[in-house]
Amino acid sequence: MSGLVDGLQAAFSIANILALSIGSVVGIAFGVLPGLGPMVGMALLLPFTFSLSPEVALSLLLGVFCGGYYGGGVPAVLLRTPGVPSSMVTSFDGFPLTQRGEAQTALSSALVGSLGGGLISIFILILLAPLLSRVAASFGSPEYFAAAVFGVLLVVVSFRQQLGPSLILIGFGFWLSTVGIDGPTLSARYTFGIWSIQNGLDIVPLVLGLFGIGQSLLLLEQGILKTDHLNLSRGSLDFSKILGMVRYWRTLIRSGVIGTFVGLLPGPGSVLASFISYDMAKRRSPQPEMFGRGTPEGCLASEAGNNAVPAGSMIPLLTLGIPGEALSALLLSVFILNGIYPGPLLLVKEPVLISTLYWSMLLINLVAFFVLALWLRPFAMIVRAPAKVLAVAIVIVSLVGIYPVNLRLFDCGVALAAGLFGYLLLRMKWPIVSLVMGIVMGPIIENRLRETMSLGDGSLAILFERPITVVILILSLVIVALPLWRQVRGWRQADV
Repeated sequence: MSGLVDGLQAAFSIANILALSIGSVVGIAFGVLPGLGPMVGMALLLPFTFSLSPEVALSLLLGVFCGGYYGGGVPAVLLRTPGVPSSMVTSFDGFPLTQRGEAQTALSSALVGSLGGGLISIFILILLAPLLSRVAASFGSPEYFAAAVFGVLLVVVSFRQQLGPSLILIGFGFWLSTVGIDGPTLSARYTFGIWSIQNGLDIVPLVLGLFGIGQSLLLLEQGILKTDHLNLSRGSLDFSKILGMVRYWRTLIRSGVIGTFVGLLPGPGSVLASFISYDMAKRRSPQPEMFGRGTPEGCLASEAGNNAVPAGSMIPLLTLGIPGEALSALLLSVFILNGIYPGPLLLVKEPVLISTLYWSMLLINLVAFFVLALWLRPFAMIVRAPAKVLAVAIVIVSLVGIYPVNLRLFDCGVALAAGLFGYLLLRMKWPIVSLVMGIVMGPIIENRLRETMSLGDGSLAILFERPITVVILILSLVIVALPLWRQVRGWRQADV
């Protein structure tokens, strides 16, 4: 109980409120801009978190994480151009409503869905995290190694349509994570005689380059959507429209639960959550024929599903130390850089931090809702920003933010090189998430593998002697074999 009270006080501190408010505003702004999204915003702010306390740093990035999903629905409704991929589903009904002159109704349903989905997922996070943590308390190095491998396999399976590129990028990420002086053996690995590389490749310039600079270069080439026809009747949200969304409370709860559990999975979870929530709402609706023609229920279901994903993705991160996707991988780096290692004992060792995160996520959803509702028109007008100015500003801020981290120009060079590589990957439509997961998960898998082999006297047979590890390995086999079996069955049916 004391941890809950202390967490409440920490969450309502001036520094924390300021951080989550700034994060929410930045997240909304990057969410509104088609092609950018919260990942770029989080990567941009990451270097500025190292001088902050862990809870304030995490609140800042979580604000961007959640705020991005709030902002993504605005251009989807007004312009049929989703700010984030998952808001594509919101445009199915949001834009037809806008065309009928009901933009305020569509935006109200989208924002109510985002708020409801976020709050429901936080409640589930508070309930599930301690339960899963108790199960994970019996984990040793073999179990963590198996769980880490399971997480990587989930990423591979989620990108099975791009299996080759995904495997290549995960492998390349593993290799990048080994560069530098190896701690246990003190041997130099892949340094090529370059002194600046002895400490390894820092995740900050790599991620900031891949997402921030890489996306900016693509932005310079392709630009973003500009329009002089923003069909918005007033500068703020019409709050009278919100009351009309109460009749969809069953859809709201169902979509929030779906989004939370989909958030447990890696890969494009928010897109999947939106589609499943939308499809389920359509199946359960007394008027399914209205979906796709302009119904507030469709917007609400989609946004509730995708905005429940952030809290859902926090469950495996906090209890197992395994990030579900690139956004939570950035949060993991903040934990580690502050000497905090997520896992089953985190909820016991850091009750105040965990409680602060819960309260902060609650506040973030409230702040993001009211900020976007009150300043709807200014955020909607962001899509008219000149692409060249925006892209150059992101690159400059990225480089300025990277240098103070280690006071090395070398890191700026790494970010620029990563940016060029990220641009090429984006042009080829390769899954950059796989590369980031490889970079983040590489040290975890390597260290746990060493410890496991040490316990097994140099043999991996110990993995098959522990019940939890056996279960995880069986699940790993199932998630790999099941898609293959479905594909083979589809080929057989096509031949018939």
